[in-house]
Amino acid sequence: MSQLDRSPHPPLLERLLDGGRTWGSLEVSASRYGATRYRLVVFPPGIAREQRIVLRIWRGFPVWGLALWLVAEIVLLTDVGAGAALAISTGLWLTAGMVTMGLAGDTRGRVRTLTVLRMVGVNDAMVVDELNRLRTLAERLVRADAQQAAGQLSTVDHEAEVWRVYDQMAPADEPS
Repeated sequence: MSQLDRSPHPPLLERLLDGGRTWGSLEVSASRYGATRYRLVVFPPGIAREQRIVLRIWRGFPVWGLALWLVAEIVLLTDVGAGAALAISTGLWLTAGMVTMGLAGDTRGRVRTLTVLRMVGVNDAMVVDELNRLRTLAERLVRADAQQAAGQLSTVDHEAEVWRVYDQMAPADEPS
């Protein structure tokens, strides 16, 4: 198959697994009692697409692992009995988690996350400062994505911007 025959867009499953951002993710979720959680996740810059996919699968393990366990439990319950179904489902869940963890390797430990929890009506100065920091970093990443998509920023310059944000997210006790 020549380059001309191939679609420039990856298959649907790969797009779903790789997510919308090469640098990680930004999540904003409202919860009960007026709390809003902001989470910026930045993957180590320079990792391959396959490594990003494995990282996303690993980070989603609490959700898909539970679904796997439940489906296995339901399917096996009538065939092998409650005790055996529990043992097999749990073994399957543990194996899937360990395999995914192994595939993610040391890259999973280099992911940087900044989380801010803000309560409505509470104006803690430290929370406001951290939220402003998170917004600034996220805006830089989103702006770099937009500039790259518009052709105003090369892939190398985009990667350099991700590196700058990644370095600014370093823990206080780690040199950036």
